Amino acid sequence: MLQQFNVVVSGKLTSTSHVDGRTYVGGDVSGGDYVQHTNTTPASAYAGLTVGGSVSNNVHVNGLGAVVAGDFNNSTVNTGEAYVGGGARNSSFSGGDVWINGAASSVNFSNNIHAASYDNINLNNKVLNATTSTMNSTLAASTSTNFSSVMQGLSSQLSALKGTAGTSVVFSNNDHDVTFNGKAVNGVLVFDLTALDSKIFSSTTTDLHFNLTGASTVIFNTDDKTLNLSANFNQAQSLGSELIWNFAGANTSVSVGRTFGGQVLVADGTFSNTGGANVEGGVFAKTLNQYGEIHQQAFTGVLPAAPVPEPETYAMLLAGLGLVGAIARRRRK
Repeated sequence: MLQQFNVVVSGKLTSTSHVDGRTYVGGDVSGGDYVQHTNTTPASAYAGLTVGGSVSNNVHVNGLGAVVAGDFNNSTVNTGEAYVGGGARNSSFSGGDVWINGAASSVNFSNNIHAASYDNINLNNKVLNATTSTMNSTLAASTSTNFSSVMQGLSSQLSALKGTAGTSVVFSNNDHDVTFNGKAVNGVLVFDLTALDSKIFSSTTTDLHFNLTGASTVIFNTDDKTLNLSANFNQAQSLGSELIWNFAGANTSVSVGRTFGGQVLVADGTFSNTGGANVEGGVFAKTLNQYGEIHQQAFTGVLPAAPVPEPETYAMLLAGLGLVGAIARRRRK
């Protein structure tokens, strides 16, 4: 997920901007441009845009085709084959073959097309008799993974990690500047921000700084339900592929008002990049309100495994099992 996709949303996506790479949405999509940079999008069995609901409001798919389970209205697929599970209206498919399970009305197309019925369409003998192998492949991929469970599992896994010894968060310049300091262990740094997240993500903060010695993977764990940030993130572009921000608070709402860097994980909440704020990385959320560009920087680090119990925990566990066994033996006697 962190490498093949630029955006994954388990619920609804509303957009007035564009996504550089591949997008998966479990619910409906309203607006936005997708797969702006086909040549740099990692290979995947998934289409450029996969939607579990319907598409509307001038959506543009600019590469790698689309799979849409519902209707496709007032939108365009510029490049790649398209499969539409519902109907299509006032739309254009100029990049490849298209299969529409429902009715097609006022649809323009360049290659072959299939629809249950046609209205206001000049077919020119370009009727598609069967779904193509590409459609079959992207359609199969579209339902192969429960991304909500994947995101929630990843968030829980990251939340269980202990903060790296020696990390610090320094506030200076009347709390306007926040600096994250740490020396990585085997390339990994973990910041436990659960006691500081509301102070970091506040209107007081104006600049974020990072001193991440030896780090190729940096994880930030928070747990507040609502967080808002409009601070300068001057290292966003250089650090976007190394950072994971795990906003793990229940029903979280996270909003950024300026360019933000890293993989943003809001597994059970809403992420909004407002005022044209770009994201240098990926967004993985339950709901996305996108009002700035999301630039493709796939995660290049290594996900640490969930911690195993300490030796003393094993001892306590074995002692507990021994006690349970002794009680059971007494009851049998």
